Amino acid sequence: MKPIKKFLALCLLLFGIPFSTVMIWEIINPKTAPKDKNDAVAALIILTIPSTFMGGWLSWSLVQQNKREQALLVESEQKRIGLVFLELAENNSGSITVLQLARNAEISTPEAKEYLDEKAKELSADFEVNEDGNISYRFSL
Repeated sequence: MKPIKKFLALCLLLFGIPFSTVMIWEIINPKTAPKDKNDAVAALIILTIPSTFMGGWLSWSLVQQNKREQALLVESEQKRIGLVFLELAENNSGSITVLQLARNAEISTPEAKEYLDEKAKELSADFEVNEDGNISYRFSL
């Protein structure tokens, strides 16, 4: 459906905008005969303005649809990471490292660190540093 909407929007805009411009030029041109001006007004009202409006509306609806789809993808990804987080917390007695979350959730280490920092604030986690300097987030279960 999306390709059809895109194609229709493109066709309507490619028809409406140039022909609207030509019709407006005909209307404001002092050399145009009064009958031709009336024809230009009719063409503008009947053909070009509606097609331009419909093409613009279809384009706007496609942009809104893409925004909704993107928001759903982000929400779904956050839920997936949340499930991985809960599983790791349960399996490791509440102790999780950035690398564990990054590897298991298949996300980058900066993303994993940001997620764990947010969860640590939200859930009042403790931090432990091992001999190698790695930080372990400790969440109470």
